Amino acid sequence: MSVDTVNREKFMPFEILTLHDTTWQIDATVTKKVEAEEVANQMLSEPGVTGVRIVLDNVLIAKSIDQLEDEDIIFEKLKEAGQEKIFINDIDEAPDCSVAQDLLLTPSRKAINRLFRRYLDKNNITAIEALHNSKELKRVMDADALVPSAIAKVSKLQADPELGNANERRDTLFEFVQAITEDARKAEEKPLPKIDSTNFDQSVATIDGMSQGDDFEHLLNAAITKQLIDIRDWWGKLVQSIELGEAAQDSRGVAAIDRFIADILMNNSVIQDLLGDQTDLGSAIIKMLDLSSGSLELGNIEDMQSGSIEETKAKLNQLLGSSALLESSQILTERVSQQIGGSAALSKTGEEGERERFDAILDRLVISDGVKGGGELAQAILERQTRIINKGGLTGLKEAVTTLVSGLSSPARKIAFLLSLGESKKGIEQLGEHIAAQIDHLFLEPTSLNSMVVTNLPPNQKMQQVTASFHQIEKSDLEADKKQQIMTKLDDLLFTYIEESKIIEKIDNAQRPMHLRALMLVGMCQEEMLPKGRASEIPRNIIAAHIKDPDFNNQLVAQVENADEKDKVINRFQAQLKRAQISV
Repeated sequence: MSVDTVNREKFMPFEILTLHDTTWQIDATVTKKVEAEEVANQMLSEPGVTGVRIVLDNVLIAKSIDQLEDEDIIFEKLKEAGQEKIFINDIDEAPDCSVAQDLLLTPSRKAINRLFRRYLDKNNITAIEALHNSKELKRVMDADALVPSAIAKVSKLQADPELGNANERRDTLFEFVQAITEDARKAEEKPLPKIDSTNFDQSVATIDGMSQGDDFEHLLNAAITKQLIDIRDWWGKLVQSIELGEAAQDSRGVAAIDRFIADILMNNSVIQDLLGDQTDLGSAIIKMLDLSSGSLELGNIEDMQSGSIEETKAKLNQLLGSSALLESSQILTERVSQQIGGSAALSKTGEEGERERFDAILDRLVISDGVKGGGELAQAILERQTRIINKGGLTGLKEAVTTLVSGLSSPARKIAFLLSLGESKKGIEQLGEHIAAQIDHLFLEPTSLNSMVVTNLPPNQKMQQVTASFHQIEKSDLEADKKQQIMTKLDDLLFTYIEESKIIEKIDNAQRPMHLRALMLVGMCQEEMLPKGRASEIPRNIIAAHIKDPDFNNQLVAQVENADEKDKVINRFQAQLKRAQISV
């Protein structure tokens, strides 16, 4: 190796890989080799990490982690067998359960998944399975004082500092654990039906008949646990759960499968298998977002090999796209939030690549009717933006808000972000006045509708964007007076735009066929085009005048030649009238 090569390597980016169970992942990037080895050794001492490697950044651009060969690895160190000890993870919040059964609810299971992540991954078991199986509950109770340690962390979080009642809260949580252990034991003694894809709904009905009072959901979870608990690999659990989800028609059964899949998706190896090899973090986030909404572009399932990763991914994508797995979708979105708010680069190609990846993520997250993931994700977006502009403190946060809002392409997306950010921790504690000022600037200062939207858009898209903003303000938690002020201003801008642009005159031109005129006019009366108010009264009044004519139906289809098409036009117009709540 030449001196130039050695010198060049000294300052090239080094990727530090960490081994978790059997999976390698990128955890840090360092520019100097000496520092990289120091960081790698520090990471090896962390709980859950069983090995570290260092490779050059450009190697991982050319090939995936699983394709690395010995000559690609600059440094490697593994822990000795038996060196690893399982610890409870730290958390900064936990739901305040009031009864034992609250431990089984979604917020509690999320906290349990975070606390016991290392234990669950090592034993290939989900939180929901452990909570519904008395043997697994006993096993975790006996494991290195994990449960007492977890309870101590949670009770400290939930104790009132003025009352100093951490010990009292700890005793209550221990009682809750004993209660759910007893519930699990009783459920296992019942003759629960076997759960499989051929009789899932029938089994749900049988369990419904067996349940007494409010224990149906617990018994259903226990029955599904019996089916999954002996599958001791994460991917196998996912495949089986998806099969049950495809078979389920009963909404209660679908909701139960959603809970199990959500817990499975907490495991890193499952996510990595679902995402496959990605060029960078930004690409992985985009793919995860598409999967969470069921919009991942995949091939035809019928053409995929049965039982393959691609087939499983496609089936999960379908279930997520049908809105059947709301909790699972939320888990993926929360993972995205953590990645966006983190410090790892989205791209490996510098500032330009970082911006491109960030914009692509924003396109999927910030849409015209809200921010997917709400306040938590809006805050993660803001934190990423502060890193991009490289400014900290309150000044950096405010500049990041302004930069983000100005870069979003429509007023509906701008207000979606601002309203969601206002619900976040930073929005409430630090940015309330700045967000309010941004909203005033966005909606109360414009003198025309064209000054709020991209001017070269077609008129219908301009009105739709402003109307979407109107509806977001209408359903927001803004103060009533402020809300009414903005809604009135938007209605006035829409009214003035319709008057000055002569849209109605262009649409309701006597030279046009009546069916085209009528359908376009009634289209303007739809909720998504114009909100109820002065603006929407313009097309509504004209439609009302037309339909008062006794011969209107004949006029409507006078220039439609095909008899079948005449009926379709009339039916379509009547359906649009009904949707716009215009009485004939």
